[in-house]
Amino acid sequence: IIIIPGTLMITAVSYGCIIITIFHIPSSTGRKKAFSTCSAHLMVVMIFYSTCIYRYIRPAQRGGRDSDKILSFFFSVVTQMLNPYIYSLRNSQVK
Repeated sequence: IIIIPGTLMITAVSYGCIIITIFHIPSSTGRKKAFSTCSAHLMVVMIFYSTCIYRYIRPAQRGGRDSDKILSFFFSVVTQMLNPYIYSLRNSQVK
């Protein structure tokens, strides 16, 4: 219960600093580019933390073994599979 919210807070603070820095970029195209990269990252982070938090903080009587398998699949496989797609789609050679 301490580790997951703790790492979530560190991640949220770092993304907050990134967003504040993006707002200081003078050109609108630069801000747009930075926000599009940041939003792709943020989606993967949200999928990871939401499934992880739901899995470990929910009451024990809710759900069963099948829901645990699905949640484990999401935060261990799906989030890892999304990273190459996010980075390759941002690559100018792939575009």
